[in-house]
Amino acid sequence: MRIGYIGGHWHTNIGNSFYNIGALHLLKKLYPESVYFIPDPAQEYWAKLKNDYKFIDNLDLDLLIVTGPSFGGKFIDAYKSIFESFLKKNKQIAFLSIGAVEYTEKETEKIANFLKKYKVRFVATRDRTTYDFYKDKIDAPVYDGICTSMFLNDSISVPKLDDKYYVYNFDQSSEPFIYRDRKNNFIYKKKSFFKKSQTNLNGLNVIRTSSVPFVRFSKLIYNRPNIYWSSSPEGYLSIYKSAETVFADRVHTCCAALAMGSKSMYIMVSKRSKQKRYELLPRLGLENIFTKPCSLDFNFIRVEKNKLLEFLSNNL
Repeated sequence: MRIGYIGGHWHTNIGNSFYNIGALHLLKKLYPESVYFIPDPAQEYWAKLKNDYKFIDNLDLDLLIVTGPSFGGKFIDAYKSIFESFLKKNKQIAFLSIGAVEYTEKETEKIANFLKKYKVRFVATRDRTTYDFYKDKIDAPVYDGICTSMFLNDSISVPKLDDKYYVYNFDQSSEPFIYRDRKNNFIYKKKSFFKKSQTNLNGLNVIRTSSVPFVRFSKLIYNRPNIYWSSSPEGYLSIYKSAETVFADRVHTCCAALAMGSKSMYIMVSKRSKQKRYELLPRLGLENIFTKPCSLDFNFIRVEKNKLLEFLSNNL
């Protein structure tokens, strides 16, 4: 079987690489020679382009797998032409580590009705809320899975850093001020616009990882002390692997840090962070990550990874 896995753009959001790498490792355990990484269709705000070459529509594949927080937004605009092409060729589509966008009944009905037109082979969700929304609405096996970022530690090896530090992963406009109270709990509050960026926490340096897209003007990226930016994931993973704790408002920063063996805390300070992408974290047994740094229960995660692998082996 020739399988195409559509991954998110890495240059616009490095977090996409973390679950892409894990997903490709997982799929290649079953089909080592015939799983292909496929670049995204045009980004959703370009979904109605007229002059783009329909690359994915013309791929010679047996199965196309879509991933990420795709069940909503401009999903129909972005994928209608692609799915129509696969249907005409009598080919199938599937969804792995999939999540909703708005997490509403209206959104669910819209997406479920759209998918009725196509040959869906399976759906494996990344959070329980998405699973509950779709488990009875799609004519295909629907599995209560986990985010494929949990396979990162199986699929990539990076060196540790000879340094001690905390990591902040926030946009400049939303970065909070973090400190420890008398009970040694981590507390955060909104940082004053006029206050200088924090350079240390609890006596250790703060390293900031940036998830913004590349721009030619370096000051738009390196806009605070100790910034790390790259268009490739390896450096981020080394930094997260070696950190005392990673504080972030992006779910896949947290997931990457956790999968590499570090602690992480998810902080809802930005508008983006309050969207329900964070639903995937409780599915990993991390109900407390919103109030304190947590680490993974790797025994629990190992069981969940094996169950997901078994589901895929039975449905691919």
